[in-house]
Amino acid sequence: MSSNFGKSLEASFRRIRPFLAPSYRRAFGQMLKRGMKEHREGEPIVVCDFANPAIDSVGGRYYASMVLDLIEAGYFPVFTAHRPTLSSFVISRKKSLLLHHRMGVIRSLDELKQPYFLITDSCGPVPELAEKVVRVTYDHRLKQSESEIELPFFVHPQIGTKVALPHPYQVATPRSARIFFGGNTMEHRYDKDVLGDFYGLLTRREMLATASSAAGDTVYRPTDAETWLAADDFHPFVLFETQNVKIPQKRWIDALAKADFFLACPGVGMPLCHNLIEAIAGGAIPILQYAAYLPKPLQHGKNCISFSDVKSLESAIRSVLEMPGEQIIEMRQNVKDYYDEFMAPGQFSRRLFADGFPNRTLLINAYRVPR
Repeated sequence: MSSNFGKSLEASFRRIRPFLAPSYRRAFGQMLKRGMKEHREGEPIVVCDFANPAIDSVGGRYYASMVLDLIEAGYFPVFTAHRPTLSSFVISRKKSLLLHHRMGVIRSLDELKQPYFLITDSCGPVPELAEKVVRVTYDHRLKQSESEIELPFFVHPQIGTKVALPHPYQVATPRSARIFFGGNTMEHRYDKDVLGDFYGLLTRREMLATASSAAGDTVYRPTDAETWLAADDFHPFVLFETQNVKIPQKRWIDALAKADFFLACPGVGMPLCHNLIEAIAGGAIPILQYAAYLPKPLQHGKNCISFSDVKSLESAIRSVLEMPGEQIIEMRQNVKDYYDEFMAPGQFSRRLFADGFPNRTLLINAYRVPR
């Protein structure tokens, strides 16, 4: 009873905080000053009209990634002045990464005098100048028709704002690691029961323990990231536990591009993790249990190595360590093709506003639905 009351009180505070807290009030005023002065004549506009703070879940990183993708696709993002979701561009560490980009802010859609595309979580009437409308739903469900589209995972905004994509790797160039994993592996964080109980997946720590056992004494744990990045020595399995040895964010995709395969372990409490997308960006073929969780599922033996349990993961590790180079190059080309079509910067936004769909529904939380 007291626990539920505490959560309710906390939720109420979050709702009123943007209207009362001085830091939020200053941030809101700072954003309002941007107006439309940075818009260039003839530049296509996408208005992001979000009243529901749910768009800022998980620190706003999915929202920030979507905005970055709009910018990469050549759109000028404009934000309506809903106090909670606008002030968080300054308050949120993830969203504040966008502040150096050109963007516009309006108090009302009535301020716009030219056609635009609209992404909104409002169910109100379609404005006259909105040529295409995307309605956002926060329901936890999968797409039910071709007019619906699921929000994908992107490269983490802290990585996407530091590296140039696409990465300039060459498909046929030999790599110095057959299997690579880099990421946090802290106990009590990456071994949560929800992954097994709700999703039926191995946790990150379970995957790493199984893979390390299958690889035997071939596991190499570098003690310095820059030294390993500069070296060409071949290792069958390179393992970075980044709470102990950090890889600089600006070199993260370079690290992934040194490996033939990436052990794509799940996140803290959900299957998908940004490191999967980053691995594909670097041309590392993913080894994973959740291929079906991408909006366009990966295919075993074509652009990923998929497994279902401990035994099949052990088999996957052994087969990858013995895989001939020609097969690896063929799979890496397939990974590159997949990335270019579905994950390259701007590709999601181009699909979102594709011809034939004047009105669409964007599913923000499809990635949370068990398959």
